[in-house]
Amino acid sequence: MLDLFDRYRLKEENLLDYGFVRADAEYNYSTEIMAGDFQMNVLISDGKLDFQVLDLDTGDEYRQVKMESMAGEFVGQVRAACQEVLLDIRQHCFEEVGFLYEQSQRLSNYVATTYQGQLEYLWENSSRKSANRAAVFRHQDSKKWYGAFLTTDWSKFEKERSGAIEVLNVKSDRVAELIQQKGIFPAFHMNKKYWLSLPLDGTLPDQQLFDLLDTSFVLTKKKMSIVCLSFHF
Repeated sequence: MLDLFDRYRLKEENLLDYGFVRADAEYNYSTEIMAGDFQMNVLISDGKLDFQVLDLDTGDEYRQVKMESMAGEFVGQVRAACQEVLLDIRQHCFEEVGFLYEQSQRLSNYVATTYQGQLEYLWENSSRKSANRAAVFRHQDSKKWYGAFLTTDWSKFEKERSGAIEVLNVKSDRVAELIQQKGIFPAFHMNKKYWLSLPLDGTLPDQQLFDLLDTSFVLTKKKMSIVCLSFHF
């Protein structure tokens, strides 16, 4: 479970505001999970994070949550509760590192600041550790994607080029017009009628990249239903 923090760097200055308590060179955070039946203690020391889960009825450590050999519905629920806490800590107290391009990092920072979002890796074979990384930016309410982050090969866009490239896919209502511009391509791995691929090598200025992402955010946002009321006199 701690691999959630691979390629993430601690932002120590955020820990106290989040609720961690400092003790010498360590930071500690505790919260109840599973409707108050368990307590999760998180320790950060030398930039490394670890945690333990205590059964509040017995006072014993619930070690099963870290034992890969342990399976079953209940231990799965405890793991899920722990993961929810860890993901929230990661969102508020860590930042992602390890991109191929600096523009990818600036994009990640922009999403975190503007939409309080982050890359979510939804597929086991496309994690931040893999050569072919695939992740998405999702609306927090509907979970619909407004951006897809992919690592692929340049040859997918320009046949004469090769080498790894990080790409952002965004939804657009101006696809036919925009693909005429340098640095904008029909979407790789998505519906080319509605989505664009934007290599993050700096060809597009940051502001244009962010504007296209903002448009995608709006186009994929959950539409509010409109209720019409009739009045009879």
